[in-house]
Amino acid sequence: MTELRLFEIDDHKIGTLLLNPGVQGEPVIFLHGITASLHAWVGSSVKFPETLGPCYSVSLPGHYPAAFPEGFNTNMLTPEMIAEVLAKAIRQLTSGKPATLIGHSTGGFSALAVAIYHPELVRRVVSVSGFAQGRWTGALGFYQNLVRSGATGTTIFKSLFRSVRRYRLLRAVMRIYAADVPALYRNPELDDMVRASLPDFCSLDLDAMAMYFQVMPNTDITHLLHKISVPVLAMVGDRDPTVPPEQAHVIVEHIQGAELAVFNGAGHLISTERPEDYQTILSKWLAQNSWKNSG
Repeated sequence: MTELRLFEIDDHKIGTLLLNPGVQGEPVIFLHGITASLHAWVGSSVKFPETLGPCYSVSLPGHYPAAFPEGFNTNMLTPEMIAEVLAKAIRQLTSGKPATLIGHSTGGFSALAVAIYHPELVRRVVSVSGFAQGRWTGALGFYQNLVRSGATGTTIFKSLFRSVRRYRLLRAVMRIYAADVPALYRNPELDDMVRASLPDFCSLDLDAMAMYFQVMPNTDITHLLHKISVPVLAMVGDRDPTVPPEQAHVIVEHIQGAELAVFNGAGHLISTERPEDYQTILSKWLAQNSWKNSG
């Protein structure tokens, strides 16, 4: 059973889940993607009971049950702020012990930001369909353009998100992130993820989400990636329709020693479209880059 905790951090509300109670070892932090839920990781972490220590899923700032402070605006939504808030939550969860950060999409971006601004808290980083520059494509790029077009576009953006607040509709919409749609819907974990995430999705603060879609196209930490000195794995589907796959190559090119894992024919949802390969590659990399093996 997972354990939900809420932290008040710099007037932000941040939600966390302990995914595997009773496990000892190095802590692991899972960070979800844009508009997603901290419950999205519930099925992923427990597959590595012997490799991973206590696993925590942490909500991105502004993502329910997290909430921005009153009066928060787009000028405050920066990589530094995201890293600061997450770092303070991580420090409370791990008592300051360095953790492995595993982030999907915007969660991958956020994990890299924490490693840049708070390296003392980071042992390893896994970026899954992540990025350093937040100009998206496909449906996510369409949403960015909507919000950035003005008030009418933002209203349409919110209406689109409100229109899929049912299980079957949200499940159907997941195809916009996939390249291998048949594989996506063959995986029974998709249903578990959608059911677990739906309540949080329905409670999203759409004003907060609009801020992310407004700000991310102009957000870029590429020039800071060289500051990361811990082991990094960038995992990417070569047909990702929403985050340019080139972003994984950018990450690897700018971080010394970083490794790249490319999933042929897969899209944004690697762990669901290519579950066996994803688990094998991630497990092997974590084992090779364990504290013991790294000296």
